[in-house]
Amino acid sequence: MSSKRLCPAAALACAALGAPACASDQTFSFNLPSFGGSGLSSSYYLNLLETQKRPKEDERQRPSSLEQFSQDLERRLLSTLSSNIVEEIFGEDRSESGSFSAGGLDVVYETVGGDVVVTITDGVTTTEIIVPAL
Repeated sequence: MSSKRLCPAAALACAALGAPACASDQTFSFNLPSFGGSGLSSSYYLNLLETQKRPKEDERQRPSSLEQFSQDLERRLLSTLSSNIVEEIFGEDRSESGSFSAGGLDVVYETVGGDVVVTITDGVTTTEIIVPAL
């Protein structure tokens, strides 16, 4: 019985060994243009390089120390002014209406019913803020 099973396996092995093999030579070529590859892809790599060199938004223009100090001082003065206005409107010695001017800003406030209406004008635009009285 074992000789009957070997015959089909031996026939299959002989058939596989007798078939011709096909192959080609292995070839290698550079893809990068800087190493002698295709010059057609060089624009892609140049664009890729340019996008990596662009400065980010944060790194473009930083204010000088003097400009930064000036901006910080302006913020501090406006903060102090707004604190004084809030104290005038809502403090212990508050008045029913009043106005302030600072630079190009005009601030007018008045108490209407239970609310305080604050109007801020910069000469071009007007902003109105309604604050409920405390």
